[in-house]
Amino acid sequence: MTRSPHHLVAAAGDLLTPPPGTEPTLTPALRARAAAALLRLALDEAMDDFWRGVSPRMVHARGRTKALCLDAYVSPALARQWYAVWRALTAAGHHHTYEPPPTPAEVKAWHGAVTDLLHAMPTFTGP
Repeated sequence: MTRSPHHLVAAAGDLLTPPPGTEPTLTPALRARAAAALLRLALDEAMDDFWRGVSPRMVHARGRTKALCLDAYVSPALARQWYAVWRALTAAGHHHTYEPPPTPAEVKAWHGAVTDLLHAMPTFTGP
């Protein structure tokens, strides 16, 4: 079962700032990494939703290809921002021994950026 991008963003927000009265069992660093994964998944789901309306065959393309083709349908600024946030979240999801994991503050900033991107993306119902 696939969750909507907005549900995934809300779940990421709950990881970053647990609701009052809950006792988090994960460290802030682990919650930040899990939230980054949910935010990346939200962007991927939203991108697939977009391409299903514009060109359904694009749903099967690689994530980078989808993002690079986006500027033919939305403003170049929106396409660049989408790619920058998507790329940052992709990097945050990869474990490297020589790089520190994303901080909760970084992931909170990405959370705001993903929320803005989801609201800015047009929806297409197809030709």
